[in-house]
Amino acid sequence: MGLATASLFLPVFLAREYLGVKSETSLEVALGTSVFCWTWGLFGLSIFSGIVFHYLSAKWVRMAWGKKAGILGFDAPETFVERAMEFFFWVTALAFLIGLVIVLVFFLNYETHP
Repeated sequence: MGLATASLFLPVFLAREYLGVKSETSLEVALGTSVFCWTWGLFGLSIFSGIVFHYLSAKWVRMAWGKKAGILGFDAPETFVERAMEFFFWVTALAFLIGLVIVLVFFLNYETHP
């Protein structure tokens, strides 16, 4: 989650430092909104999924100690919690990696316009 949070600023930092986009130029004009929408959406999804994963992990630990642990007020079997944890883990990892690939591919293919 920490990496995804820090990566929200990756497009801004890379554009200003390595692509030479001047501070007077809006990044929306230089890069287009699609890069920001996709990357911020995927990094946001990664952060949200990581939070849900941590929440479910705490519930699973309670269940492992033999205590009741409801999810949002509902009883859930341990197998459901384990499957949900696995699902949210992969959503977290894949959303982060896909967002990172989109940023890197865009910046590697970026050409300055006069």
